[in-house]
Amino acid sequence: MTATGLIARKEAGDLLLSLRGLGWLLTMAVVLSVFGLLLVGNTELSLLDNAQVVYDMGGIVTALGALLAVVVGTDAVAGERERGTLVSLLLTPASRNSILLGKLGGQAIAWAVMYAIALPYFWAVGSTGQNLVDGAVSVALLGTPVVLGFGFLAMGLGARLDSARSSLLPGLIVLLLSASPLLLGPSLRQSAIGRAFDAVNPFSGALNAYDAVIIDSQSIAAQVPHFAVTFVWLALTLWFAARGFSRVSR
Repeated sequence: MTATGLIARKEAGDLLLSLRGLGWLLTMAVVLSVFGLLLVGNTELSLLDNAQVVYDMGGIVTALGALLAVVVGTDAVAGERERGTLVSLLLTPASRNSILLGKLGGQAIAWAVMYAIALPYFWAVGSTGQNLVDGAVSVALLGTPVVLGFGFLAMGLGARLDSARSSLLPGLIVLLLSASPLLLGPSLRQSAIGRAFDAVNPFSGALNAYDAVIIDSQSIAAQVPHFAVTFVWLALTLWFAARGFSRVSR
């Protein structure tokens, strides 16, 4: 197995098999359960169009995945530095790019597990409605670059800043700003500023694609502009993380 694969397996094991890993899995299940019960138990919310409910679920799953990526990405570099294990990691024969991609691989595996856990919740709230399968597929295709991009962003910040705390705060602020369309909704983003923000915001790109596929019944193949936004985000954050990690001193 390559160095990247070994690091990815170790990172994934730390995330999924430790008490910390079990904690975030349980937390996600609780959040999704509360959201599902809210939709079912609240009279007003339960009257929402079924497609709207699936759309909301897709946004929440993507936001949870991005939050996990920010926390884990910060720990991947800044946390290693604070624990005193970064030097020994950099002294291994693995290249820095291999280490970087291996750490992201662990996050990707964690996101895949999180997505798998979310699938029953998609079915629970949307099994009687339209475009459930297409909605779940769109979350996988567009949510993945958004989530992994936040992981790269956090690693880049962790490589540049002195502590995990100082790295985590700007990452969370960027995530909060990016995920603001979840709270604002499409109708409140129709101003010139809102449209400009949507044009460059990867989270908006994913949400707009979910809206088009789930609510408007458009094909996933027609979401090329939204794919472009999310993959440009992934490429830029990869460059940001690689540049920062290349400058980390031993």
